[in-house]
Amino acid sequence: MMNEIKNPLEIYAALAKTNCGQCGVPSCMAFAAAVLQGQKQLAGCPYLESGIAEQLGQRVVRRRCLEDDHRQAIQLLQRQVAELDFSSLAPRLGARLVDGNLAINCLGKDFLLTPAGGLVSECHLNHWIHVPLLYYCLLCQGKEVQGEWVSYATLPGAAEWSQYFSHRCEEPLRQLADAHRELVFELLHLFGATPVALSGGADHSLLILPLPKVPFLINYWEPEEGFASKLNILLDRSAEENINAQSINLLARGIIEMFRQLILRHSKEGKLF
Repeated sequence: MMNEIKNPLEIYAALAKTNCGQCGVPSCMAFAAAVLQGQKQLAGCPYLESGIAEQLGQRVVRRRCLEDDHRQAIQLLQRQVAELDFSSLAPRLGARLVDGNLAINCLGKDFLLTPAGGLVSECHLNHWIHVPLLYYCLLCQGKEVQGEWVSYATLPGAAEWSQYFSHRCEEPLRQLADAHRELVFELLHLFGATPVALSGGADHSLLILPLPKVPFLINYWEPEEGFASKLNILLDRSAEENINAQSINLLARGIIEMFRQLILRHSKEGKLF
């Protein structure tokens, strides 16, 4: 039995090491790593003899990547969603039926979920939304919003995600609001945000609906002399009965990424910071 190749250095050893770039990546080492990740084929190297490429190819053990895990998760969820009765499910989700598909509103835009779990939308299909939508269909109990706002970390199953939520969702949105305050709040209103009057003292408190029964409350305190700005994203207590913590994290991260792209496109300087 031939020894399996699990290290890019073993592939790199067989390459010409010219760093010619003809394979589409800047260096032979990058090409070796891309082959192991399944992003490139050995035949893509113009200096590697076909016989050697074939022999190496039989030994390569491709590493799993995040895209593999994401795709596998979607396929598993799709099989479960395919067993659901959309007509009885729609009222519980706050969705509606459109030609046999579930129309679920996300930030003011309709996303259609097909009976096979596929996703269709007239707007850009942000890949962060697919998994949360599938989980929403499977987990949502139709719990109505209670008006009790809690931090993400207090939700069931949020412990392993809470630091990520803070550093990759709340903090980046705070930075964007500091650098592009007018544009960020214009975007929030464009996606259906409504002002909320609370006693917390935030300069801005806005309610948005990433999913019909999963509201986010965004609180932002503007910087003052001697004090940095603050921002938090709170969830209604009902969220724990309508979706899971992982999906909330994905939704928030998707919103941040969408805002980043829109700011790059529409800010006067064409840059984030």
